[in-house]
Amino acid sequence: MGKDWEDNQLRFAMFCRAAMAATEKLPLGGVPHGQKVMFCANDWQAALVPMYLKQLQCAGEWQEARSAFIVHNMVYQGRFPCDVNAEARLGVLPDILSLMKVNQPLKVGKQKVATKGLKGSEQVSNPTMPVVNFLLGAIKTADLVLTVSPSYAREVMEDSRKGAEMEDALRQVGIQGILNGVEDVVRPDNAVLGLAETYDADSLDKKKQVKASMQASLGFVVYADVPLFLFMGRLDAQKGVDILFEAIGRALDKGLNAQFITMGSGIEQLEESATELEDRFPANFRAILSFKGAEKYRTFAAADFCLMPSRYEPCGLVQMEGMRFGTLPIVAPTGGLADTVLNMKTGMVLQKELDQDAVVEEDVNMLIQAIARACNLFVDAPTYREMQKFAMQAAAKFSWGNSAEQYITKFKDMW
Repeated sequence: MGKDWEDNQLRFAMFCRAAMAATEKLPLGGVPHGQKVMFCANDWQAALVPMYLKQLQCAGEWQEARSAFIVHNMVYQGRFPCDVNAEARLGVLPDILSLMKVNQPLKVGKQKVATKGLKGSEQVSNPTMPVVNFLLGAIKTADLVLTVSPSYAREVMEDSRKGAEMEDALRQVGIQGILNGVEDVVRPDNAVLGLAETYDADSLDKKKQVKASMQASLGFVVYADVPLFLFMGRLDAQKGVDILFEAIGRALDKGLNAQFITMGSGIEQLEESATELEDRFPANFRAILSFKGAEKYRTFAAADFCLMPSRYEPCGLVQMEGMRFGTLPIVAPTGGLADTVLNMKTGMVLQKELDQDAVVEEDVNMLIQAIARACNLFVDAPTYREMQKFAMQAAAKFSWGNSAEQYITKFKDMW
């Protein structure tokens, strides 16, 4: 549970071959697609598809096919030890193997020893060795390389910390960003989501009823004038959760009158921090270490603010979904967060990015101050309401229909 299968190379090699065979031979949608197709290979698990396609095209096959490689998070690369059996195991010729063979650590980035709240600085040995890097091979062989937001595309080429040793290859081929979308059903006037009360931008007072229902269900004091903050997502250092928990703890120690919900699981040390905060502040903090289907959207609708202090964020959906519900996001100025949130118009943007490696005092104080500013904004009812409406209007445009049109345009240009 939570660990990679030891034979993942073989598993995903078979998966990629099967995907190509099914596309050519099976009646998907009524008839086989044949070989004039655009393969959309998502992340390292599908990264062998562009490599297999390039290998077949060099042999005179699949001449009308094209491939797009779409990266959702540059850190997850599919790095495996390289040995004498790699060509046979993966079914690639030496020239294709050479494209993904590189000397790198097996794990990306600095590996810290797990400590309470991830506050330690001691590192685990992460030596360099010969590896096959699926992500690297796909970047070099795909006809088009894409990622999930324009800002993240720029960052992974310019910032070595975010490029995760792929920045040189990305600069050589170019990477373009298309913002992810939100499903059309995700909106507060959709009764299917099971909200205590549906509402829209013209009936935002009803949002208070959803909030009251959530407060009561969690054992909080039911009080509309107390701002309710939400963190929803993976409890992970990437999401800035270590810094967030430190900031919340200090703010509540000083008597901040606010309520906080975290919804999601992740690194054990951060799950422990979440439950400790609940034990320390039973009137102000709840840790829900899972996603409970429709409960996710009820919580979105109930909250006044959603917190996303990510160290990096390729796209992010929480801020866009929050905006759909009139729940103002508080975000770091990075990746897709920078592309979707306008400071003091559709949410709040922190003054700078967080330190990429550690919990530093400057970042903790910055987040405490942002939470305090949000509390002051919440009291300023006219300004807060205007921002809610603007956020809901802006988020309506973050749709998969809009994203799909951009993908189709890119794909058509490949022939």
